[in-house]
Amino acid sequence: MHTLYVAAHGTVVALGAYAADLQAQAETAKRQRQPIAERPTALEITAAQGMIARFDGFEHLAAAAYLVGEPPSSTNPGQAATPTKRLQTALAAWEVQAHRTLAASPDPADLVRVARVQALITSTTSILTEAAAQKGHIDVDVLQRLAPSLEASQIAWNRMAKRWRELTSPASRIDPALVGAASEVRAAIAATATNQAGWATLGQLASRLDLPNIVKTLHLSMVASVEIAYVVRDTAADHPGLTAPARIIGMRSQGEAEIAIEQGETRYEGITWTTHRQLASNQLVPLPEPARRGLINLADDVLATTNQAVAAAGQLDPSDVTQSTRSGQRAHLRRSAASHQITHPHDPAPRGPRR
Repeated sequence: MHTLYVAAHGTVVALGAYAADLQAQAETAKRQRQPIAERPTALEITAAQGMIARFDGFEHLAAAAYLVGEPPSSTNPGQAATPTKRLQTALAAWEVQAHRTLAASPDPADLVRVARVQALITSTTSILTEAAAQKGHIDVDVLQRLAPSLEASQIAWNRMAKRWRELTSPASRIDPALVGAASEVRAAIAATATNQAGWATLGQLASRLDLPNIVKTLHLSMVASVEIAYVVRDTAADHPGLTAPARIIGMRSQGEAEIAIEQGETRYEGITWTTHRQLASNQLVPLPEPARRGLINLADDVLATTNQAVAAAGQLDPSDVTQSTRSGQRAHLRRSAASHQITHPHDPAPRGPRR
């Protein structure tokens, strides 16, 4: 795990140097009025910055597993399956299965399931973080910064689920393994954080769960959810097998195209996205670019809000002693790469029209 941590950190440093070099080249080319074709494009810089964010999240997860001393992906088989351990195991299994399903050939129904479960996990994080704060395990100021970001992230995931739901058809089929992992997450949350009336009371949560430990786990889950959101975005942008009913495709594509045209995009003018025959039978058709563009914008919203939540929850990491140890290791690693003099760029703001 330490090897993975060091490798991820080195990759972040290298990508940071690459992104900074691209930015410097672009600024120099602009001052010297070089032809646009010879300059680094904004897309190249954005892609490098996005990859930095993804590797930074991986570094965060690997560092937590190495420094805290317990793998986030499994429980100790020699210990009893406490409610805290059950929820930790369910979250780890879900993260693995979500990646496997999205890396295969996902159906829009799979994306709906992923987004809904992520929204549920975000809501659970909000409830348990508030309980931990009321018990004095978390500073109230941290909660005040974190709560709005968690709410915004939960709303963004639900909006994404709604949009992907529109693209499903009677032929849609969910990956059975994803269904199983999602069911275990829901069951674990129901058993640990709810009662017959809804969310469990503060006393019930405190008696069932190791609140400081589970809050740390949920923070790591937020970091992992950033990577899941990136994979969802990549699926929307590049997956060639995505199809949807012609009527919803026609409506969504035309709406996104009209917004793009209003912003000066001319290549969508006069294009018809579906034929009369496709509309009449509501035939499944491949997603055209404007429909994908709307899905990408929703994924960008999820990334922005979830990254804000991760930043606000930075103080929910393992104990001060662990943070001090990790800071010492980071300082050692950065001294070895001091010649780069790189600061991690912020994630790019979502671009393009929104719906």
